[in-house]
Amino acid sequence: MPGTPTAKKSRHIESSGQLCIYCGACVGVCPLNCIYLDETRITFDEKICTRCEICVKACPVGAIEIG
Repeated sequence: MPGTPTAKKSRHIESSGQLCIYCGACVGVCPLNCIYLDETRITFDEKICTRCEICVKACPVGAIEIG
């Protein structure tokens, strides 16, 4: 459909709470600073995130998924 966002922008990004070890590796590599870490979860600002997948590659346990 013309004028709709690209598929890349509409993809969802999330962290698996079961896999995440809260190391902050993803926070440190995000070029847009759109990942936030607290004691119990990681959140992503999906309005800013471009789905570059740098955080996915930086995660040592594979807890971040873009789909």
